[in-house]
Amino acid sequence: MLAEIAHQVRSGVVDPVDLVNESLRRIQAAKELNAVVAVYAEEALETARAHSRQGALAGLPLLVKDMARVKGHVTTSGSRLYVDAAPDEVDDTVVERLRAAGAIVIGRTNSPEFGATAFTSNSVFGATRNPWNTEKSPGGSSGGSAAALAAGLSPLATTSDGGGSVRGPAASSGLVGYKPTMGAIGRNVLPRWIEFSTQGTTCASVADVITEASVTLGEARGDFLSVPRDGVHFQPVMPTRVVACRTFRTDVDPDIEENFERTISAIEASGISVERIDAPSDNDTIWNWFVISTAELTQSLRHEEHRWDQLSDYVQAQLRFGATVTIDQYIAAQRKRHEVSARFDDVLTAGTVLVTPTANARSWPAEGPLPTRAGKTEDPMITLNTPDANLTGHPAVSVPMGLDEHGVPSGIQITAPRFQDGLALGLAAHLEKIQPWALTAPGYTQFSL
Repeated sequence: MLAEIAHQVRSGVVDPVDLVNESLRRIQAAKELNAVVAVYAEEALETARAHSRQGALAGLPLLVKDMARVKGHVTTSGSRLYVDAAPDEVDDTVVERLRAAGAIVIGRTNSPEFGATAFTSNSVFGATRNPWNTEKSPGGSSGGSAAALAAGLSPLATTSDGGGSVRGPAASSGLVGYKPTMGAIGRNVLPRWIEFSTQGTTCASVADVITEASVTLGEARGDFLSVPRDGVHFQPVMPTRVVACRTFRTDVDPDIEENFERTISAIEASGISVERIDAPSDNDTIWNWFVISTAELTQSLRHEEHRWDQLSDYVQAQLRFGATVTIDQYIAAQRKRHEVSARFDDVLTAGTVLVTPTANARSWPAEGPLPTRAGKTEDPMITLNTPDANLTGHPAVSVPMGLDEHGVPSGIQITAPRFQDGLALGLAAHLEKIQPWALTAPGYTQFSL
């Protein structure tokens, strides 16, 4: 869809002004979702009128998650601390690259405060609702962008991932969510979770993910983790081996497991064998991710300690824990990353991908909290299988695999060897052929004129 619309703009068939107006109309019509929390209508229309009609994303309206910087506008990160902050002086690298390819920023999408939980609600803008079931969350922290895409409000919306914030919302919203190898998308502004957070790509189809990623991937000045663009192979390639495990945690809800098993059966019926393995990860992995992430979040907000009482409960809880992390605990958790990464590398040998459910728990309320139970197991860290790839840096893609008992999509996560992102995208494209999914939520239409 992205390539087709951009081609129509470049060839003069479609006017960027019409695309911007259509996106603004759709955003207004879907206000009940609370996916878009700021609209830059006049600025976007002015840009559209003067548009060169050039670029891989020529004329496409772009929504930016309210955690990525947009020059001339305030990034609140969903926090009352920054509602009155000075406008950004630079674009985040990913925004700069999307604009350079012809995209037109039209507004902001909602995020939980500092992206610190997996439901999209904050005290500034309130809760974003899932277009598949408005009582439920579209996930987090990129839930605003995911809801906007699932409702066809714009063709592009940025997403980022420090513990699953691309893949979780994609799973909950019936989309494709691609978290690249760490460093594949360079960063000009260091995130609060220094070595976990990366921009990603979320779209309705694998082809659109490839179109967008072809613009955003590449190293960035100053990012000590970024890798050269040609160091990451992201064009879809079919894996030669598929391995599967039911969870990285302790249990999974039965409707999610049923969708997972049906998808595994579909893969096997298409002629690809699937080998069952023991999980290379467990609750110890997510615990070490939590130690590092909360310590780094706490340090990044230490200068605001006198205002911590204004923060959301979920942020305050993480800051209280992060403040107790000792240097020994932090370094021990960093050392554990090597061990866990090696276990994943042992599984993800050449040509191999690993599949799991993206989330173990079925959908949760729009206002939260996150589930603390899946299957028969009570566990406060059971919800997602996603932080593991942030800890290790491996690429991972979530694609739809069916609906839960609430009518909300669930996702299957495909993890690939580092720098071999195309293997995950290759199986994703295969699943799209053998088990196609709806491109938008019921009652909504894919973005077009």
